[in-house]
Amino acid sequence: MSGIAKVLGLEAVKNKAGELALSSLAGKTVFLYFSASWCPPCRGFTPQLGAFYDKFAKDKNFEVVFVSWDEEEDDFNGYYEKMQWATLPFDEAKSKELTQTFNVESIPTLIGIDADSGEIVTRSARTMVVKDPEGEKFPWKE
Repeated sequence: MSGIAKVLGLEAVKNKAGELALSSLAGKTVFLYFSASWCPPCRGFTPQLGAFYDKFAKDKNFEVVFVSWDEEEDDFNGYYEKMQWATLPFDEAKSKELTQTFNVESIPTLIGIDADSGEIVTRSARTMVVKDPEGEKFPWKE
């Protein structure tokens, strides 16, 4: 089981094509994106993250996984439609567990995880997407 699979307690996440095996993320940085549809700063940051993702995900060797703070599945589904990356299945208990595991106190939060080891690479990835939109300092290791 890969480090990221141990961290998430799952073998796969969902993406637009269906299911994404976490084992396929070997060698990548996985960014956990804690966000919600009801959060104005999140709705402002999601397009910035989307532009960064579209431009660099393949070349910079990373994936984003959405961790929703939405309380209703319809809200989650509507918000996720605007995203082009992977997501955890809608599950409030799993979202709360990861929120506690990573000590997330506010959203939007973007935390980088080494997919192989499961260790945190950076807790300030949201700031780096804004400050380093060309990814010149990527992978933003702390």
